[in-house]
Amino acid sequence: MKNKKYFRILAVLFLALVFSGINSISTAEETGIGEKFIDALESNNEPEMKAIVKNNKDDIPGEVKALVEYAMSLEGEPDKSGYFLNIAGVMATVYDNEFKDDRLQKFVIANIDSLGKKAEKKTEKKASSADKIKDELVSLGKGEWIVTNFKVDNVSDVKIEIGFKETGVAKNVSFGDSKKAKEIVLKYIPNAKGRIDWISGGMAMKAVLLE
Repeated sequence: MKNKKYFRILAVLFLALVFSGINSISTAEETGIGEKFIDALESNNEPEMKAIVKNNKDDIPGEVKALVEYAMSLEGEPDKSGYFLNIAGVMATVYDNEFKDDRLQKFVIANIDSLGKKAEKKTEKKASSADKIKDELVSLGKGEWIVTNFKVDNVSDVKIEIGFKETGVAKNVSFGDSKKAKEIVLKYIPNAKGRIDWISGGMAMKAVLLE
């Protein structure tokens, strides 16, 4: 709920900034369109949304395009991006229903699809990098290491736990091997932060910080 209120304030301020210098129309009038539409949307007031779009036909395309462009610039912030795209999508849908013109709606959908494809590529790249890191770590451990936990959050927050095939025996991890392990991770995730832990019998034997 707090995020939603924050995004709403951000959306209103953004629209005010974008349209403050357009033509000779007053800023108050321009910002009022976006703010009123957001209020109507969040209160599920469909008649009001329709009235706003119907009475501001010439201004709606600019508002939709500005919202979409801003949403697409918010790489790495899916919640915020989704909020702006949702406003743009609803506005475009109402515009299509009122004026039988679906070009804005197609514009929003095309950008949502593009954003989805980018996210898929990132997920695939992350999965591919994880597999390569695991393989190289196992190879570095000469078959004695087992990657028991591999977690990546927010693109570069990494947590890796390495166990040993031979349990119950304390294993020494050399400084050289721990350094190489760090280099392997940073090779595939250059901005990685987090740590690599070697664990035996539930106890940490070695730890390397990634930064």
